[in-house]
Amino acid sequence: MTSMAVITPSFRPDLAGFRRLHASVRRYTDAGVKHHVIVPGRDARLFRDIGSDRLEVWTYQDVLPAGVTATDRLAVATRRVPGLPASFNCAAINGRRPWKPVRGWVLQQIVKMCMVDHVTAEVLVNIDSDVVLVRHLAPEKLVRDGTVRLYTLKNSIGPEMRHYRWAETAHELLGLPWTLEDSYPDHIAGLVSWDPRLLRACLDRVEEVSGGPWAQAIAERLRFSEDILYGTYVRAFGSEPDLRFQRDTTLCHSYWETEAMGADQVERFVAGFKDEDCAVHIQSNTDTEDRVFSAVVERLSGASPR
Repeated sequence: MTSMAVITPSFRPDLAGFRRLHASVRRYTDAGVKHHVIVPGRDARLFRDIGSDRLEVWTYQDVLPAGVTATDRLAVATRRVPGLPASFNCAAINGRRPWKPVRGWVLQQIVKMCMVDHVTAEVLVNIDSDVVLVRHLAPEKLVRDGTVRLYTLKNSIGPEMRHYRWAETAHELLGLPWTLEDSYPDHIAGLVSWDPRLLRACLDRVEEVSGGPWAQAIAERLRFSEDILYGTYVRAFGSEPDLRFQRDTTLCHSYWETEAMGADQVERFVAGFKDEDCAVHIQSNTDTEDRVFSAVVERLSGASPR
């Protein structure tokens, strides 16, 4: 049977959402599946207090390679400095290029990829704290004839999107030629599966191109997506077997709007849930009320798969 591990970067402000996610992982994955959360050191106790035998809590410093140093307390302190722009973020220091400091959302992506050296599983499943499983997630959904599922939505990233810059960064890190095409494929979703073998090869390629440790090469970037890096690598360097389980559906029904979901939108959102979906995602930065998110989860968890 294929082994699977769930990976989630998180931190103190997302604790309530993470608790909800972890409860769903316990309910909707097989008993042998471990849920690995990576958090700033100062938040580790809060997550360990969840007290689940299927939860492994890691700190940034547990998993970060030499050369990238998390600055948990400095990140908190800078948020309290009057007049400092909200965009200023110092989550870590990159020894190769101390300025500019590593932003928190880039650091979270780096630590996700670091887990390939700390977790033994045949498929890594990345699920963020604003996602909840509402159907059983079995390895068979993510691995077919030895190939790990790759979400690929062709012709979906245009020049007007910030994703376009992320695609450019991926090409640069992998040493691929970049041309101003009308569109590039997207690989970003609320639930993403990675093949550890291909992820290691991807990071080795980044080191070959950059001439240094992969984490430091990525930490230098201000515009980056780990999912686009991985997907771009697999499409460019993967073998025919590596590419034969590409799909244009995410398995996760997402709410991507910028404003909060209202109670009057729940039924319409639920109606868009597809037969093969097994999770729902409402972006945390929409500030959607917990009762609304809970109503979505209750409606889908209580319904039989169609």
